[in-house]
Amino acid sequence: MESFGSIECFVRSAEGGSFAEAARHLSLTPAAVGKSVAKLEVRLGVRLFQRSTRRLALTEAGKLFLEEVSGSLTTIQNAVANLASAEGRPVGTLKVSMGTVFGNRYVV
Repeated sequence: MESFGSIECFVRSAEGGSFAEAARHLSLTPAAVGKSVAKLEVRLGVRLFQRSTRRLALTEAGKLFLEEVSGSLTTIQNAVANLASAEGRPVGTLKVSMGTVFGNRYVV
């Protein structure tokens, strides 16, 4: 079975069209995403992307694999989020915005 992380790297790379875009979404480096996808390709025995210096393009095998796994990935992520919220734990990113003076005086 392929690791969840490798499959997520593949799906995000396919959606974003680059390892850099996937890395931003996953809070990883582009090199880490590329290595993860390369390991997935080795384990599957097929090329999932046609790589160029500017962009990634899915191969036919990559298109088929993306169709199979993208819905499942969303389902798994939703299940994890629902379980965490059912236990009363906050899930997601909290962004706080405030004035500079207030932030310097009361937060920092």
